[in-house]
Amino acid sequence: MPSDPAQIVDAQIHAYEAGDTDAFAALYAENAICAALPSGRVIAAGRARIAEVWGAMFSRSKRKVTIARRIIDGRYVIDDEQVLILATGQLVEAAAIYLVGEHLIERVWFLDQPPAPATAP
Repeated sequence: MPSDPAQIVDAQIHAYEAGDTDAFAALYAENAICAALPSGRVIAAGRARIAEVWGAMFSRSKRKVTIARRIIDGRYVIDDEQVLILATGQLVEAAAIYLVGEHLIERVWFLDQPPAPATAP
């Protein structure tokens, strides 16, 4: 198993693209948390719940991820991701901040997109 934070995140992305729930979840710590920023909304807590949430997503469509930009700062890997949903052709922009332990992802934060500003009449 890789120990470099970027390699661990890359392995997670490969499992994500393959739709391999077991390999994807295996890269997360047993008590890992996926949450949204700045709201703090917990998307999934614990490896089993991560497998459940992402497994449901994988069953709907495979995805292709392109890393537009990456910052590595110690145990943090910050990715600007473009996710192509293959079934629909929809392109989704996402920013993810991974906190990686010795061999596993401990936390992931996804940036919430603020609502579009209201236009004046």
